[in-house]
Amino acid sequence: MRPVLQIKFLFLIFNIANGQNKIHKSSLKSIEYSVTTEINYAGNMNMAQTLDVYIPKNRKHNKLPVIVNIHGESILWGNGDKMWGGDTPFLSYLQGGSFACIKINYRLSSESKWPAQLYDCKAAIRWIKGNAERFGFNKNKIAVQGVLAGGHLALMLGLTRNENKLEGDVGNYLSEDSKISCVVSGFSPSNLEELGGEEVESLLGGEIDSFTKKANEASPINWISKENELPIYLYQGNAEKKVPMHQTDLFYNLTKKSKFKDVYYQKIINGSKRNLQRDTKINKLINSRIEDFYKKYLLRKNLDIEVSDLSVKSALISGERR
Repeated sequence: MRPVLQIKFLFLIFNIANGQNKIHKSSLKSIEYSVTTEINYAGNMNMAQTLDVYIPKNRKHNKLPVIVNIHGESILWGNGDKMWGGDTPFLSYLQGGSFACIKINYRLSSESKWPAQLYDCKAAIRWIKGNAERFGFNKNKIAVQGVLAGGHLALMLGLTRNENKLEGDVGNYLSEDSKISCVVSGFSPSNLEELGGEEVESLLGGEIDSFTKKANEASPINWISKENELPIYLYQGNAEKKVPMHQTDLFYNLTKKSKFKDVYYQKIINGSKRNLQRDTKINKLINSRIEDFYKKYLLRKNLDIEVSDLSVKSALISGERR
C-alpha cells in the first residue's frame, strides 16, 4: 500500500500513476483531498485486486457515503485499469465534501474466468465496510458506477446482493456483506447469451453453447426481481457498437415489468462511450444528473432526476477505432 498523499488542486489535476505525478490543466475550483493508493482488498499481492481511496479534506460529515467506480474499456472484461482516465470523473464528487470515492481493479478475463470478476467487486465492497471506521465511510450508503464491463459488474453487484452463492470468499472481511445502495451503469451488457462474441466467451471460458448456464448467471437481466430492487441510473446511446442499445432497452423494460420504482434511463442520440467523451457539454450535463442521483439516494435530498433524449455532436466516423 502506498502512503497517503495530501493533494491540493489549484487548477491542476495530479494523476498518481505508476508512482509518477502527471499534471493536467483543469477549470475546476480548488480541491483538496487525500488519496491512498494500491490497497489490496484481497489480502494478497495481486495488483489486479487493489483499490484507491479518495477523501475530501473539507468533509462535511464524520461518515461519508461512498461512490465506487469500476473501470470498463474497449475489450469487455479484458483490459483496463482503475488509473485509466485519471482522477477527473471523481473531482466533482469530491468538491462538495459530501462523498468519499474509491476506484477498484478486478481480475481480467485473461487471468480468471467468471465469476472471479464479481467475487473481486464484492470483496472490495466488503473491504470498504470493514474499513469504515478507519476512513470514515458510511457503510450503509455505497453507490457503484461503471461503463461497459464496469457497468455490467455494477449491475451484477446491485442485483445479486442477496445471493449468497455469488458472494465468493475473496479477502479478509467475510463477516461483512456486499450490499450496496444504488447503481449507475452506462453502455453495459445485460444479456450475455444474446451479446455473444469473443469477449463474452473469454469471460466465460469457452463458447456460449457450452456455457449457457454460466452466461445466464452472468446476465443482469436474469437477476431482476422485486426482492433485488434498488435505484438504478442507466445511460446508453444508439452509436455504441461494443454493446448495442437493445441490451439496455431490454434491461430497462424488464425492470418496469417487475415494477421497479426508481430506475432512470437516459438515452443519447449518436451516443457511445467515445462520442460522449468528445461532447463536453452533454457529458457535463449527464454527469450533473448522475450527481443529483447520488444526492437523492445517498444524501436523501429531495430532487427530481431528469432524463430526456439528448444528442451528442460527434458521431463515430466509419472505420475509426474506438
